[in-house]
Amino acid sequence: MKVICAGMSKCGTKSMHSALEELGYTVCDYIDVFVHLEKNYMKFTIEGWNSDEFLSIYKDYDACVASPAYYFWEELMEVFPEAKVILMVRDNDEIWYKSMKRQMIASGRLRRFYYPLLSSTWRKFAAYLNNPCYLAFGHKTTGMFNFTLIDTPVLPFKLVYRKHIAHVIHNCPKNRLLIIQCKSDWKPLCEFLGKPIPTKPYPWINKDGELANMLWEMPIFKQAQREMLTNVTILLAGILCLGIYVAKMK
Repeated sequence: MKVICAGMSKCGTKSMHSALEELGYTVCDYIDVFVHLEKNYMKFTIEGWNSDEFLSIYKDYDACVASPAYYFWEELMEVFPEAKVILMVRDNDEIWYKSMKRQMIASGRLRRFYYPLLSSTWRKFAAYLNNPCYLAFGHKTTGMFNFTLIDTPVLPFKLVYRKHIAHVIHNCPKNRLLIIQCKSDWKPLCEFLGKPIPTKPYPWINKDGELANMLWEMPIFKQAQREMLTNVTILLAGILCLGIYVAKMK
């Protein structure tokens, strides 16, 4: 592990992922964690973790970004003492909160309330999103992400954002830390990592919450769709057969 991204979700994580790949790093993002490391992180939320476990699951990656890795930036920094830490930030907590809200509203279109009933893959993904999230936002607080149904309190979100940034700045050695605006360009990142500046523009991805739509193009979520459609078909066929049976009994 050479780069640990400690920036929270909606702080340019997808853009940083793309930028690091452009610079030649193998990056572990939160979808990669779900596909390959979901059991590890679910265990962590119940039983805890140790340094050897983090070493084993990240030893083949050059960089990690987004949740749930940013919750464990300190543990990763200790396990990989040569790794550098990048803290991506927004202009202020209000901008971050609005961006998070847009993302969650966009994700609401994924019909996440009935998908868990019809897809085992989606149930695992929902648990993966919620359980490690308790570590960052506090137990039983992830329901506040449901912006589409309730008037969510603003302050708890902003406080988590402020505390996280303050904690990283206060505890990370200054010679290992880069604080970078998520709308930055190549120069500070490349200078910090000792890389030449690419000729192509710095990436800007998921700025309008389009990740919610991008998810369905990933193999794991196509599998969830197939499961949902299969189970709906079975359910409707069962209802039809039951209806025919009841009609014949009359």
